[in-house]
Amino acid sequence: MITVVFVHGFTDTAALWNDVCARLGVPARAVNLRHVNAEPRRGAILEGYRDQVPADIDGPVVVVGHSMGSQVAELVAAARPNVIGLVLLAPIPLAGYPLTAEQAADFDRIARDRDEAGVVAGRKALLVNDSEPVVRALVRATLATPPETAVQELEAWTTGHPLGDIKSTVDVPVLVVGSDDGFSSVDAVAPRFADVSTAHVTGAGHWPHVEQPAAVAEILTDYLERLGK
Repeated sequence: MITVVFVHGFTDTAALWNDVCARLGVPARAVNLRHVNAEPRRGAILEGYRDQVPADIDGPVVVVGHSMGSQVAELVAAARPNVIGLVLLAPIPLAGYPLTAEQAADFDRIARDRDEAGVVAGRKALLVNDSEPVVRALVRATLATPPETAVQELEAWTTGHPLGDIKSTVDVPVLVVGSDDGFSSVDAVAPRFADVSTAHVTGAGHWPHVEQPAAVAEILTDYLERLGK
């Protein structure tokens, strides 16, 4: 049976995958990324995160990454032969996401700020479903991420990895899942893969797995069935 491994995004935690995991009929594990001691080289931080994804899983694995986690997930899929599928949710290009000066200042403030009102405002700016349970879950994740780790994550996803500059070396079926998010883009990611399909989650912004977990679980279930779980 396939095991699904989930990788979270910037200032998020593994707990944000709980509602999706509970709806899947296969074993699932979510990773909590930790601060890494990385050399000053483009992609080194993402490689450090890649190496935190469990490598001791017997049998086939599907890796699912959200936002920054999509970059990590691609590196995992490229490095491990037991990965048979890759799902990128509200993805960030592996090459990185250059920010304007204004965006860079906003995200740096998000990374360092532990004022709850400021965190709420930052999260709501990228949400479509901004219901109280969704906002509460996201704010809890941000406040649980140490500022040192958040700043490192920001550097990781904005600068990206050199493998993102070329066609992807991943040769398994890839599913790229978009939403009503104005920040991430399926079109900026999907063309790099040889075997790729796309899906869309309506009624969700940058965190479809938190805003619409049932819809995301249904998309993942259909994908797993196509792989032959």
